[in-house]
Amino acid sequence: MLVIRIFTQLIIFSLLLGACARSELIRIRMLSPVSETKKDYTVFKERSLSSNSKKDTIADPKTSGGSLYFLLKSFGIGYSTITTKIEKQVIKSSDSSLLLNEETILKTNFADVVFGIGENYTFMWGAGIPVGGDLKSELKYGYSGATNETIESEKISGHSAFFVLGHHGFGFETLLGYRTNFIKVALKDSDSSAKTLKNSNKISYENNGLFITTNQVQLGIGFTF
Repeated sequence: MLVIRIFTQLIIFSLLLGACARSELIRIRMLSPVSETKKDYTVFKERSLSSNSKKDTIADPKTSGGSLYFLLKSFGIGYSTITTKIEKQVIKSSDSSLLLNEETILKTNFADVVFGIGENYTFMWGAGIPVGGDLKSELKYGYSGATNETIESEKISGHSAFFVLGHHGFGFETLLGYRTNFIKVALKDSDSSAKTLKNSNKISYENNGLFITTNQVQLGIGFTF
């Protein structure tokens, strides 16, 4: 229902603005993420020690991927693939022994619908829904009886919203965009060490209601006809 409401709002908004400043060009646009919002996206949290008895090392998230759009005048469609890499290590402060090391890769593919206004200076906005993707977390443990493993996603859902500013000249465009992805993940953790450690209150995570919101700044180029 949320995705339907977003699409409805985008269509209404585009019709109102497009009536004043419709684009008359055909555009092909390509964008790539260049930076990810610096925040803790990690899935698994260590709970066995107090915060002053352990040290967390969280690497800045890394993003890659790209988007391709085809716009016929003011309406278009597109396809995006976004990958975010997440790394975190937790060690004991007393002896620097490993408690938990997580390397997670979240890959999501989106079918996008877009609307655009303007000619030389343009504004494009849109939304997307996942049409594929997965999450994989490689876990290394320092707990007795736990086996290092890779936890994978069972299902990915959600939606995405974005906007792009463009400048047109001599058949080419330069593009600057910002994209936010709202992802819900269900994990396959049956008979895993992660589930055993969760039940013994050593780590915590959401296996069916995990929500991850990623944000990317994008740069790109376009061609007009």
